[in-house]
Amino acid sequence: MNKLESELQRLYFLPGQVWPNSKSDTDKPLINLITATGLVRCLVISVEQGCDWGQLAALYQGIQEDLDLPAPAISISFEDGYQIWFSLAEPVGLQSAQDFMAGLCQKYLTETKVTKLKFRPGIEDKLGFLSLPPAKQVESERWSAFIDPTMGSMFIEETWLEMPPNPNQQASMLSGLKSISAEAFERGLHILQSLPAAASSSPAQTDQSVQLQSCATPTTFNIGGDFSNPYNFLLTVMNDPSASAEQRMQAAIALLPFFDKD
Repeated sequence: MNKLESELQRLYFLPGQVWPNSKSDTDKPLINLITATGLVRCLVISVEQGCDWGQLAALYQGIQEDLDLPAPAISISFEDGYQIWFSLAEPVGLQSAQDFMAGLCQKYLTETKVTKLKFRPGIEDKLGFLSLPPAKQVESERWSAFIDPTMGSMFIEETWLEMPPNPNQQASMLSGLKSISAEAFERGLHILQSLPAAASSSPAQTDQSVQLQSCATPTTFNIGGDFSNPYNFLLTVMNDPSASAEQRMQAAIALLPFFDKD
């Protein structure tokens, strides 16, 4: 394992997760972001348009100054635009992770259209996996890469590289980053959830408020409390129509190890 791979594993891999196999240097290694029990430690917010760099830069600064959290990494990608990466020292529940990302968007990305935002992990199956930079983008000669945040404005027009970045330089960018401790994450999440809802009549903010509500507001359901074991409880939640799609998905993920793959 080289230095870059070691840094990526240190920051973003789940406990016990091994480096994915790749056939060539241009393969896009994918990692699973969610454990079988619905825990995550790598959170990524993607902002598709380069013109939204100003807001993403404010988020990057606010994470450190307003929430007193370690600086995240920032990458560029032809497919996903700018990406801001959060590393957690200890895995948290999927809902808490999405609440955290939704709170950040509510505070710092209110002018960014919801259609230009992407959360990983997300509620769609494909958003439970993540391509690790640097990697050659699909059907193009463009590369994803981590960047120095002070140089972010240079990529507004083209959020990618035309050639593969130096792996040692990529590793150096990541080597100084720290994971968010469990205590700091809970404190930051509490601050974000305590913020008043942003009032706006603009279509972009109205659309985003719908997403924030769907991501951050828990849905209650009534399944009773007479369960003799966790398996029966999870199975009931997975099949309960009053539960949210997110709750049913988390229950299904937790149940996967109990079912045959055939």
